[in-house]
Amino acid sequence: MRIFTPFADADLEARNLVEKLHTIQGDPDAYRKQMLAIGRHLGAGVITSLPVGYAKNICVVCTVEDADFLARGLIEALEENGLGEHVHLICLWNEKIRANGVSLSPVKKQYKEDFETNDVTLIVVKSIISGACVVKTNLTRVISFAQPKEIFVVSPVMLIGAEDRLAREFPDEISSKFKFVHFVTDTEKDAGGENVIPGIGGSVYELLGLGNSHSKNKYMPSIVKERRRKYFPEVATA
Repeated sequence: MRIFTPFADADLEARNLVEKLHTIQGDPDAYRKQMLAIGRHLGAGVITSLPVGYAKNICVVCTVEDADFLARGLIEALEENGLGEHVHLICLWNEKIRANGVSLSPVKKQYKEDFETNDVTLIVVKSIISGACVVKTNLTRVISFAQPKEIFVVSPVMLIGAEDRLAREFPDEISSKFKFVHFVTDTEKDAGGENVIPGIGGSVYELLGLGNSHSKNKYMPSIVKERRRKYFPEVATA
């Protein structure tokens, strides 16, 4: 069963983009473009939840596989609404480990821009949120050094109950700051329990042409290269 959120009801183009997402199979270029477009609509959804004239730091937190597509689209939407100078990026390379029935997503490496960490708005971006393991890991890392004013958890598709599962992983002082922006809630998984149905169509790594859960960590996003040249020129030219 598929349930559309108020964000989808208010943005029929986004709803259509997400509805078609799972039908794009074996065409990484088309899938990447679709995710980029969805990211822009998610950014628009976040903007509607920010105060008019917002001028505080924003930190977008994403995984390596989402950086050039979903996260880039979201950042472009923020930039087009005059928030570019306030936007900072953290990109994380997560391993995917399952041991004794427990899923773990340790961070292998990171790209992190400097920003004022007090009262920052965090936007945690993920292509799909099911068990919330990766979101929990990445958010835990960021709040270890930042004091967010609010935390947007942003995704095209979420499995039913994901909001509550994520909230239970954090104390009330953190979970009370959560604001969820997504277009679709799905209620089923496949027989193997790995993929949400219809979700985003399967494994996002393969759909984006990045290989499996291990080989995708060899990918260096273009957006990281671009922003590293801008914010860390001494490192980029070394």
